[in-house]
Amino acid sequence: MVRIATKKKSRVMEPVQSGRNAKAYAPPPFRPVQLATLVDAIPAGAGWIHEMKYDGYRTLLAVGGGEGRCYTRSGLDWSDRFPGIVAEARKLRVKSALIDGETVVLDAKGRSNFQALQNALKAAPATIDYFAFDLLEVNGENLARLPLLERKARLKAVLLTQAQHIRYSDHIEGSGEKLLERFCAAGLEGVVSKLGKSKYVGARSGSWVKTKCIKRQEFVVAGWMPSDKRRAFRSLVLAIHDGGKLRYAGKVGTGFDTAELGRLMKIMAPLEQKSATVPARRTEKSGARTGSAPSSWPRSPTRR
Repeated sequence: MVRIATKKKSRVMEPVQSGRNAKAYAPPPFRPVQLATLVDAIPAGAGWIHEMKYDGYRTLLAVGGGEGRCYTRSGLDWSDRFPGIVAEARKLRVKSALIDGETVVLDAKGRSNFQALQNALKAAPATIDYFAFDLLEVNGENLARLPLLERKARLKAVLLTQAQHIRYSDHIEGSGEKLLERFCAAGLEGVVSKLGKSKYVGARSGSWVKTKCIKRQEFVVAGWMPSDKRRAFRSLVLAIHDGGKLRYAGKVGTGFDTAELGRLMKIMAPLEQKSATVPARRTEKSGARTGSAPSSWPRSPTRR
């Protein structure tokens, strides 16, 4: 018996086409993105994968026909703001693709920084990177109904191995709570948890949830801004203890229901005084009501 060895054909990822063939593969159009629901704790149980939560701009990256485009989560074309990402996207090993991810600027410790991203958009767009975490379409094939883990595997296969700007957003399976602890200790944003078998839906869904690292700071309530509506007050004037004195820290006007507004107003109204409790800018003091700010005043933790 003579045995004949044959070579198994492997799938070859094709680069972006140019010329006549490229016209059949224009960049895919924008589609609504899937949004994560905010939760207080990492979901437990099997089936969940966990990714880093980035502090940047959610961006859809479309490539095809030798062109690349960047869309914001609301569908605006921001391709001209991310020239480095668009140029690199044209080199991806696909005829066309629609990728979901986030544009970020990393600091020296590898943490995404939204303020740095804002500054880079004005002066240094070449420093902006893109973390890809989902593949919605490739070579004209809609992948939205495939399981997430399969979409991520196909995403990783089309990305360049020696990329400068476009990177794969990796994940772990299980141990989400430990990952959150490590991320928070490192000063990162938080964790996005996703069901590995979930389909992609262009809306907010329970199959994607986000858990943020919470930073708390206690403030003294130094006064309030009157409301021109039926609310008891528009916002609270806050201060912090600094070297034995109170220092102005800003205002907060959200997170209070009607009952809490009334409760706080009953405490503050008898303590109103004419002189300012803490020094503040003139624009901040205009119309403000201040109190004597005794130590028994309520302290309000704020979350970032």
